[in-house]
Amino acid sequence: MSFGVVVLALFVLVILAMQGPSVGGLWSPHAAMIVIGGTFTATMMSYQTRQVLRIPRLTIEAIRAPKLEVNTIVATLIRVSDRLRAAGVNGLHAELKGVKDPFLRRGLQYIAEGFDGKEIQDLLEAEMVGIRGRHRNNIAVFESLGGFAPTLGIMGTVMSMVAILANLDQPDKIGPDIANAMVATLYGVGSANLFFFPIATKLKKMSEEELRIRWVMIEVITAMHGGASPRTIRERLKASLPPETRKQIQDVKGKRASQTARLETAALPQE
Repeated sequence: MSFGVVVLALFVLVILAMQGPSVGGLWSPHAAMIVIGGTFTATMMSYQTRQVLRIPRLTIEAIRAPKLEVNTIVATLIRVSDRLRAAGVNGLHAELKGVKDPFLRRGLQYIAEGFDGKEIQDLLEAEMVGIRGRHRNNIAVFESLGGFAPTLGIMGTVMSMVAILANLDQPDKIGPDIANAMVATLYGVGSANLFFFPIATKLKKMSEEELRIRWVMIEVITAMHGGASPRTIRERLKASLPPETRKQIQDVKGKRASQTARLETAALPQE
């Protein structure tokens, strides 16, 4: 998304350069106030204030890299499954401090505290419902912004046209005034299609990816609770995750095998 922001900025600069000396005509405080102010006012009337206040933070999250690092999650699951198999619940308690993701840490905590497998699955799935609901609300806010902005742009243009048609005694100013009136429509359509809708689409993709990974977490956590071997955990991760992550799983497996071999070699009596 950060690359997309750069491309968008270059696109706008090229369009402005092609506009030539008349680029100043694209700036209209009146149009900006109607489109931006009206769009956010309509959105605040449609949603709770706390949801609207999240817009800057959500925009930054959409532009930056996703918070959920798949490679870190996979490495953690493999490490914890190995430790649980080797040292039991006591070993799991020691690993919890190093788990950064709250959702994953909570699931592992349930295992450490002796929750039933069905209880663990139900609790994590209930949390997933809440996560999905929050994501949908965040996406809906930006989709509403994208829907309101063009309408407010047209309204700004109509308001300006009404003022122009009410003062036709200066024909030489009609052309520039009409051009200025169309700026509001430009702001509305441009902000919707170059900013609000792309952000909503990015948030939707991020949500799908996060939910998919969290479903994998639930499957692995319940498998670990059921006594699945680390090999089974790795195979389940490989079957559920993209090819680049599968390679990382294989690399982790190879490194652990190499470390085990070195330890066994070091433990052999010297002749």
